[in-house]
Amino acid sequence: MVSKSKFSLLSVIGLIFSFSLALGDDGARYNYEINLVDIQKNRFEVMLNCEGFASDTLIYYFPWIIQGTYMEANYGRQIHKLIAYDQDGQRIKVKKRGKNTYIITPANEIKSIQYWVSATWDSRRRGTIWPMAGTGIIPDRIFAINAGGVFGYFKDEETSPVDMHYTYPKHLYAMTELDQTLHAAGRTSISTRDYHELIDSPILFAAPDTTHFKVHNTDVLVGFAHEYDDTPRASEITQALEPSMQAIGAYIDSLPADEYAYLIYYNDARALGKILHNPRFMIIKGFWYFLRHGLPMGGALEHNKSSFYYMPDPGMHYTESVNESIKDISIHEFMHILTPLNLSSQHIHNWDYNEPILSEHLWLYEGVTEYMSQIIQVNGDLKTPKEFLAGSMRSKIRKGEKFPLEEMSFTEMARGVLERPFKKEYLHVYDRGAVMGMLLDIEIIRLTEGRKRLIDVMLELIDEYGVRKPMDEDRIFDLFTEKVHPDLRNFFSKHIEGREALPYDQILSHVGVKYEHDIEANIPQHPLKGGGVKTAGFSLGSHHTIKKVKKSSAIDFKAGDKVDHQIYLDTYFDDFGSPLPEGMVVSFPVERDGQEVNLNDTIKYNTGTLKHSLTILKEMTPEQSRYFNIWLGFEDPGEPAAAKFGN
Repeated sequence: MVSKSKFSLLSVIGLIFSFSLALGDDGARYNYEINLVDIQKNRFEVMLNCEGFASDTLIYYFPWIIQGTYMEANYGRQIHKLIAYDQDGQRIKVKKRGKNTYIITPANEIKSIQYWVSATWDSRRRGTIWPMAGTGIIPDRIFAINAGGVFGYFKDEETSPVDMHYTYPKHLYAMTELDQTLHAAGRTSISTRDYHELIDSPILFAAPDTTHFKVHNTDVLVGFAHEYDDTPRASEITQALEPSMQAIGAYIDSLPADEYAYLIYYNDARALGKILHNPRFMIIKGFWYFLRHGLPMGGALEHNKSSFYYMPDPGMHYTESVNESIKDISIHEFMHILTPLNLSSQHIHNWDYNEPILSEHLWLYEGVTEYMSQIIQVNGDLKTPKEFLAGSMRSKIRKGEKFPLEEMSFTEMARGVLERPFKKEYLHVYDRGAVMGMLLDIEIIRLTEGRKRLIDVMLELIDEYGVRKPMDEDRIFDLFTEKVHPDLRNFFSKHIEGREALPYDQILSHVGVKYEHDIEANIPQHPLKGGGVKTAGFSLGSHHTIKKVKKSSAIDFKAGDKVDHQIYLDTYFDDFGSPLPEGMVVSFPVERDGQEVNLNDTIKYNTGTLKHSLTILKEMTPEQSRYFNIWLGFEDPGEPAAAKFGN
């Protein structure tokens, strides 16, 4: 950061980076000189000065896989013309092995290594690196540096410190959570503790557009860049993000990080936006768009003290939808500040980028993190209990029930996630994994008689372990159990290590929630599924678009109206998740020509099937009411208070 200040910006334009490994009294230390000047064929050159090796052979790696992605990256595919030189400027033999490994011999006279790096964003090959984990080059405008695609490492030197000295044009800056020291205009230095922190610290180089705010003790940076549009948006995005961050602050008294950075890049997707905005021939036009451009990718990758967002921008009509997507993702990404940053096993802590040992605890790293992102929204009044249960968690239960429990347990899937048949089940960490987190939370409340929640147990373990001390992979279930009650071990043994079905009804009943697997009932007719309207084939963001309105429609829809996805749950069910009476007149808003219009409907019942129904009991026992309110954060653990729900 500039003058040692946190979250300053650093400029960049082409990347010639020079890297020296000095072997001094204190051991090895990487020292990079990065001159961001010349871009050729959309590639930048890397120079690695590396003297003082006594070994005859050096092995130089690029990562095969990095943490958080659980898919092959093979960053070495983006490296070109790697050449090594000795002290006299003569070339040393370099042999490439596989996609990511270079063997250099004889290496005891090595002086430097040079190679060219191409941007992963330019590749459309199958199995390409996710853009939020990749590198991007827009000469003289934007450089996205996720370090795995730029920096290699020498075998057994991953824990050596890293110093980087950047030279760069004045109009571009680096957005990162790392400290920076400004030496002169266009010259700055950045250091990381080791290669692991380097990989974990993306940098977004662009024109400066940043904002800052605080959540408890944590300074938060929002840094923004756009592929073509110079309009500042960091403040607008911050307004969308800040309620989520304040909800986190309401749920957790103190956060285990002094700074955090949201690095957000918008990719030009205006052509897609035009197709979505005009429903006529949408499917045909969409097909040709995907054939030409590929499927639009967007999302975020978490890091210990930052998260990197790659979001398609379909244009001004969808600005709010994209902002909403960031808001929804942001809590999950931020909550990785708890795990795996401060709670992980040695397999994550001592990650091997080319021969990793996978942890079986994805239920914790991703499942519990996703659950936390949901429960925090209820606690922070961003979601109602009905939206949380009958909306979010019911959806996750339905998706999670597709996990092939008869073929594998959740821990078996996690250990084999890079191989078939396990890899295709990975996305269940976000649904079944989150549901496991929910049920575990309730079990902890029950077994401690309301004295602890899952978050309390995690914070206790963070006090004992934290970022520098990993937990024992084989004892993580036992460590959680020791903080709660011996009976908690049964939950882990049966439902995470084992293949027994999750006992939704049994556990949810402790907090006054009724679960029903599959019931035939009279339920309100959905306003968009009653035969009177036709919606666009696919939608972006949080709305359905009305494509056609039939004369038989009882609701005054018009073509082009945008209807919120949650309209059915929000309008036709009460606060407890039970259907409103037939014949009742309800009202809901739609967006029409940029304005909000309220429409009326009279509830009509149809016979239908409700799968995995979740409703809140209107009459609870005192224990159910207390546990419910502790669970959702309306009452502190161990401190009875007036109930928001139940008796």
